[in-house]
Parts: sequence; C-alpha cells; structure tokens
Amino acid sequence: MDAEQGPLARLRSATAAAHADLDTALDVLDRPWDTAVHRRWLELTWGLLAPLERALAAQAATDPAALDGAGRARAELVVADLRALAVPEDEVAALAECPDVPAVPDRAAALGVRYVLDGSTLGGRLIARAVVAAGVPAAATTSLTGREGAGRRWRETTAALEATGPADVPGMTAAALGTFAAYRAWLAPLERARA
Repeated sequence: MDAEQGPLARLRSATAAAHADLDTALDVLDRPWDTAVHRRWLELTWGLLAPLERALAAQAATDPAALDGAGRARAELVVADLRALAVPEDEVAALAECPDVPAVPDRAAALGVRYVLDGSTLGGRLIARAVVAAGVPAAATTSLTGREGAGRRWRETTAALEATGPADVPGMTAAALGTFAAYRAWLAPLERARA
C-alpha cells in the first residue's frame, strides 16, 4: 500500500478541513491574549479533556494494547494551570463539562480521539510561547504542551494509527471529526470574544 494511502494519511486528509476550520475560528496565535482570556481557555479546555480522557480510560481498561493514557492526560494539568492563576478551588470544582463529545467504544475510536488530543500538544507549544509572551505566567501553561515526552508520544500515536487496517479508518475518522466538532462548538465563546 502506498504511504499516501495509509491509514494516517487517509485520516489526515479526511479531517484537514475540520482542523483548519477550528484553527481559523480560534485564531489563537493572532489574537489578543491576557490572563482573563487564558483562564477562559483553560476552563473550556478542561470541559473537553475531562470527559474525553474518562472515555479513553474506560476503553483502555478493556484493551491491553491501548496507548498509555496517564502520560497523555492533560485535564489534571489544566487544573494545575488554573491554580497557578490563583483561581479559587470552588470555581475549579464547578467547571462545566462538554456534554457532546464522541463516544469511545473501541480502539479505532480511541485512536481517532488520540489523533486530535495528542496532536494538539504539538500546536500547544507554539501557543504556550505566545501566551507567555503576552504576560501569562509560564506556570499556567503546562496543559498546552503536556508532560515531557509529548513528541515521543505523538510518534507512538501515529505509529498506532499506521498499524491499523482499512476497516478501522472510518471509525477513527468519525471519532476525530467528532472531537474537532466538540472543540469547535465548546470553544465558541472564545471565538465570539475575539477582538
């Protein structure tokens, strides 16, 4: 099979428009950013990551070949970032979760969600630099980049995607598109607040 027709290339092609739409809507690197915007970003991001990471963990509990979830988890890093901004504990505890995230019934769906989440840690490095340059404390940006080894984990994710068969591509694609759609809808308050 030609590399351009492999599962990863097919997934990337099928989700490119949704990815570009999200990036354009948020316009993260070209917008004003301050501590208030960053706090709202963190609150909304937690609302996506928490239910998605729970769903991934539940699927992984029945799948011995699942990718490591603990090293990839970022919801708890968001909480740490909010604490670094001195957000009161009662407000952290009251954060809302996105009610419309894709289901993760099997490995194909898990890989589709991982494709979006793990990929976002790579873009998060650029965002973190811009956010810190705008005056946000670096200690409040750990959730953007994830834990040390994000690059290695991304390579593991892409290798796992490439190791799937053609029958898995529709499930991976549906889950990835669902994740992009959840991000687009849930982060819409930031889009509306754009200057």
